Amino acid sequence: MLDPDLPAVEVRAVPGPSYAEQVLLGRQHLLIHVPGHTTRVDGGWEAVWRPDGSVVVLGSRWARVLDPATGEWRSGRVRIGEYGITPEALTTLGGRRRGEGRVVVHDAALAASRKIVIPESAAESDQIDGPDAEFQLHGRPYTLGGVTFVEWGVNSESDTVTDHGLFRVEGERITQALRNEPLVRLWPSLDGSALLAVMQDNGEDEDCGGCQVEQKVVELDPDTGGIAADYGTPPGYTRDWRISSLDKVGRVLAVQYVVREGESGGRYQTWTYDGSWHRQAASGDTRTRFQAGGTLTWAGDTGEPNQPYDLVWHPSSGPAEVIRDRATPCPTDDTDWTACPTVSLPGSLLPLE
Repeated sequence: MLDPDLPAVEVRAVPGPSYAEQVLLGRQHLLIHVPGHTTRVDGGWEAVWRPDGSVVVLGSRWARVLDPATGEWRSGRVRIGEYGITPEALTTLGGRRRGEGRVVVHDAALAASRKIVIPESAAESDQIDGPDAEFQLHGRPYTLGGVTFVEWGVNSESDTVTDHGLFRVEGERITQALRNEPLVRLWPSLDGSALLAVMQDNGEDEDCGGCQVEQKVVELDPDTGGIAADYGTPPGYTRDWRISSLDKVGRVLAVQYVVREGESGGRYQTWTYDGSWHRQAASGDTRTRFQAGGTLTWAGDTGEPNQPYDLVWHPSSGPAEVIRDRATPCPTDDTDWTACPTVSLPGSLLPLE
């Protein structure tokens, strides 16, 4: 296991039970629940808890910082595209012009920003010269330790034009890494001390276009953007397992998988790696987050979105509190489409000390 390469910020335990609901039917809105207070945000799509306890609320192409304990806004709105959030910044793709891509890095308060222009020549790819090929930035960009990481690729209808990679931008210097590696997405640790990534077999040896393929976790060297550690997969892993969440605390990696067996349903497993793999028994088969005062668990059909689910708060002492169970009817529209709220759970993948 690697020691943290970047400074770690202090992560406050999320007071429990805390969660967010994205309500899809009617006027779309977000409900952000913390003990003693609920904030409704019309047009909100997602809520991301930060280590200091604040929440970045995201809507259609905008972001804003909220104090969830009071419902008061800490910032105005900023415009966003594809985005990534770290303790120090909200980084977003800023559109493109012919021959270049743009990234905007907002500070944690969303009060100041800087723009990064990346020319297509930085990719050093001869595939961009074709008439049907277009250079683009894509995926979720992140800024850690003042360095910005963003994926690039060549967009083309031709199956032979597939160059892609990762840019590392520090000041005016742009370098590239992971050229044509099977990178799925970047995933920084919550405390900002590590840059993880999900890699996925490209399936070139498969005869089917939609086959599930193996996923694994690697850690990147923040000084180069290259792979510093390959953590592989836990025992018993199959290609039907999908990575749903990642974190690293000190020298311990935590990976949450959705384990599907068959066409529907599924359950969660959380594993840790500290030189060897261990199943996190305290998480059971549910999507579990450890919060101050207990654990919050979600269980439901992982194969079909927005179906009935169980949401239960398990305090450290005393009886469990059922916030919602699968017998609770979900809203339907005039076409009988059923849509329970989409629930996001903040907190730690690992038990709190």
